[in-house]
Amino acid sequence: MTPISPDARPSRAGRSARPFLAAATGVTLCLALVSGLLTASALERGPRLRTTVGDTALTVQRPGVTLGMRADQPLADTSTEGVRVDPPSDVDVEVEGATLRVRFLSPLDFGTDYRIVAPNLRGRSTGAAAAAEFAFRTPSLTVTTLERGGAYDRTGGEDRIVRHDVLSGGESTLFSAGRIQEYAVDGDSLVALVRDEAGRAALRRVGADGTTSLAAPGDGTVGLVRVSADATRVGFVYSGPGPDGTSYLNTLFALDLEEPGARPQPVRGVGGIPLLADAWFFLPGSSYLVAQSPDATLTLVDASGAAPARRLGEVGTLRAVLPGATSVVVEGPTGAAILDLTDGSLTPAPVSSPSGEISAGSLLVSPTSSLSWDAATVRLDDSQRSLFTAAPGERIDEVCLAPSGRHVLVGTVPAGAVVDGYPARAEWVGRTSTVVEVATGARVATLAGTRPSWCD
Repeated sequence: MTPISPDARPSRAGRSARPFLAAATGVTLCLALVSGLLTASALERGPRLRTTVGDTALTVQRPGVTLGMRADQPLADTSTEGVRVDPPSDVDVEVEGATLRVRFLSPLDFGTDYRIVAPNLRGRSTGAAAAAEFAFRTPSLTVTTLERGGAYDRTGGEDRIVRHDVLSGGESTLFSAGRIQEYAVDGDSLVALVRDEAGRAALRRVGADGTTSLAAPGDGTVGLVRVSADATRVGFVYSGPGPDGTSYLNTLFALDLEEPGARPQPVRGVGGIPLLADAWFFLPGSSYLVAQSPDATLTLVDASGAAPARRLGEVGTLRAVLPGATSVVVEGPTGAAILDLTDGSLTPAPVSSPSGEISAGSLLVSPTSSLSWDAATVRLDDSQRSLFTAAPGERIDEVCLAPSGRHVLVGTVPAGAVVDGYPARAEWVGRTSTVVEVATGARVATLAGTRPSWCD
C-alpha cells in the first residue's frame, strides 16, 4: 500500500465544512424561492389600506372636509371608480400618490355610522385591484351651558358647567365651583373664570388629567375668555398691572396650553404693539384670531407667531365668525357685510331685519341666509316663515347659531325674571335654551342653564 502523506489527506475542517456549505446553499435557494413567491404575490394582489387621515369629527361641522384612505402602494387614477359613501353623501374623490382623498360637499349627520367604500383600488405599478372600506361614527350634537346655583350673594350651592348630548338627552358635569363668571370650551379644552369669596377672579383649566390653575398677567380684571383646540391656546382681555409693572387696559392676552408652566403673553398686532380688543374671536380650524380695537380697526393675528399680524382696516364692528367659512360678519354704516379674511373683500349680508342691522335681533346662518327675531318670534330669511315662537309668559333673550350652522339655540326667560347679581356677566334667573333645527324648524331639545357654548 502506498502511504499517503499527511498533507495529502483531507483535513477534518474540510470534511466538516462540506455539509455546512451544502446547507447554506440550500437555505439561500429556499430564501430566493420564497422571495420570488412573495414578489409574485405582491404583484398579484391589489393595494391594501394602511391607515386613514383626517378628523372625522369635523365632518358634521362644515362642508369641504376631506378624509384620506392611504394604501400600501401608489394608486392608479382609476381607483376613484365606484367610490361611494353609506349612508349616501355627495363627495369629490381624487387620487394623490398612495392616498384616496374623499371630500364631503356637505356636512354629515350627527351621531351616525358611515362607511366609505372603495371597490376598485388599483396599484399604479402592478395594475392589481382590491376593495377597501373605512367605517367611522360622527359625533353627537352637543352644547354646554352654565347652570348657576342662584344669586351671587347666596349662601351655599355651586355653579356647574354641563355638557348636554342633544340627541340622547344625556348630560355630564364638566366642572363645578362656588362662583363661575364665564367659561369657554372647544372640544376637550375647557377654561373657566371663577371668583372666590373675596371676589378675586382666577382661571381654571379642566382636562382629562384633572383641574389646574392658569396664570393671569396680574391682579386685574379678566373677561372675554375664549379657547381654541386648533390653536392650543386660551385668550382673554385683561386690564390691570403686569408682572413687570406695566399697566394694561383691555389688552388681549394668550396662553399656550401645551407649554407646561407657560404664562400669558400680550397678543401683538402690527409693529409688535400689544393689541387692545373690544371684541375678538378665534377662527375655527386654524391658529388665527381676529380682534377689533377701540378705534374700530380689525387685525388678523396668527396666535402661534408663525406669520406676521395683518391689519384689515376699519371695515365695521366685529359681530361673529361665519360658520364653515374663512369669513367674519361685520356691521358698518351701510349695514351688515361679510368680510373674507383670505382676500379682504366685503360682500353685503342678506339681513332680513327691518332695520337692516344684525345687532338688532339678526344673525347670519350662511352667506345667503339670515335669522331675525323680536321678543316673541324667530324668523328665517323673511317674515313669512316662523322658526320659533316663545311660549306665553316668556320672551326671547338671545339667539345663537351652532358651529355647523344647522341648528340655532333660542334663549328664553320668564316674565318678571330677575338677574342673578354677578358682578360681571350677570344672567337672568330661570333662563332656558331651546335647540331648533334650521332646515325644518323642529325643536330638538330644551336645556336648563345660561351662557351656552354656541353663544360667543
